Amino acid sequence: MPVLLYLALIWRCSAPPFSTDLQARKWAALLGLEDPDVRGARRVTNALDVLERERLVRLERRRGESTIVTVLSESGDGTAYQLPSTATARAKTKATAERHRYFKIPPKLWTTEDIQSMSAGAIAMLLILLCERNVDGRPTWWSTERFPQLFAISPSMRAKGTKELEDLGLLFVTKQSVAEGGDPTRIFTRDRVRNLYRLMGDARPQAMREAQTTRKRTVRRRVNT
Repeated sequence: MPVLLYLALIWRCSAPPFSTDLQARKWAALLGLEDPDVRGARRVTNALDVLERERLVRLERRRGESTIVTVLSESGDGTAYQLPSTATARAKTKATAERHRYFKIPPKLWTTEDIQSMSAGAIAMLLILLCERNVDGRPTWWSTERFPQLFAISPSMRAKGTKELEDLGLLFVTKQSVAEGGDPTRIFTRDRVRNLYRLMGDARPQAMREAQTTRKRTVRRRVNT
């Protein structure tokens, strides 16, 4: 819940001063939580407390009024939030630019309410896949050993999140044989395979969707001429 709420806050607070005073019950309704006026609102309030503790938001609690929520840096260091595009463009060193490297979440995932229905595992896998292949949409793969080191999520969360994205029609997973480089003993060993992950439908990387739209327009112009 905290991850989903933080993503929604970044989406809503996309301009200075990067803050909102939307009531907890309205956040609960926007996020599709059950009983938004009571239990849903409580879940939002609890999630905000977690985000504040992790220094991802600043909360200004007001008696008799809704809390003002200000988004802070995704790094969790408590510094002010910056638009990643602006911060990257202004970066004077490669290291600073890398710190502000960003990727886009396809907006249609919000309007179709796919994100609102996802578990934490599915959201985690979606963000990982968008980050890894947000430009060209090529399949993604990782070794079993490196994946936990890179992303610090458990194998069970990875498996559940992957299955959920597949069930939603947002991910296609295939297996690929891993060549052993001409090892003469390979015939006596078990074949090694790895999973290839490709985002589908409304989860396709934004750059890939834009490139496909451009190609379609080019084809139409050629046909018309």
